[in-house]
Amino acid sequence: MNAVVVSRFPVYREALARLVGLTFGHDAADGFATLQDALDATAPAPIGMMVLEVEPRDPELSEVKAAVQAVAPAPLVLFAVQSPAEVQTAYEAGVRGCIPKTAPPELVSAALRLILAGGLYFSDFANMSTRQKAEPPLRSRLSARQLEVLRLIEMGQTNKEIAKALGISVATVKLHVQAILNITGARNRTEAALRARGQFK
Repeated sequence: MNAVVVSRFPVYREALARLVGLTFGHDAADGFATLQDALDATAPAPIGMMVLEVEPRDPELSEVKAAVQAVAPAPLVLFAVQSPAEVQTAYEAGVRGCIPKTAPPELVSAALRLILAGGLYFSDFANMSTRQKAEPPLRSRLSARQLEVLRLIEMGQTNKEIAKALGISVATVKLHVQAILNITGARNRTEAALRARGQFK
């Protein structure tokens, strides 16, 4: 399965298609100018991921929930500059990640690999929770795999031990740990473990 990139700007589209394609082990992902073009072209076969490059006023932003449902079970990722409120809305719509356009290529690739492994990536998730009256439980904010990693962190296991227990690479564990810190707003593993106490019973 290949990935799909949607961007109305040819330069963004070509660059993103190459970067996303490398993450999938291909020369380039399939690129489309509009969300509808991508959905029409990929309808016969499942895709592995959709990366949607959007501007703050793009109409696609109002259609994110529909786009998430249209590409499911493949993850939808936004490549955009967004406010914390917009990122929160995207998360609630089912988007699996929001990668800022200012991110270096290696971070974009790492975030995409994390999402492919079942994780979430939101670079500004710590600020998102400040606008909520009550912070939602971790179970609703972390993926199943991230919850497994966090449970093992709480038990005091190292990245190497977690990798062995879950049958994944140490590099993937590190990506999950970084995402957990971003999502929970924790400054380190110890603080993340403290926030997780009582949530695995």
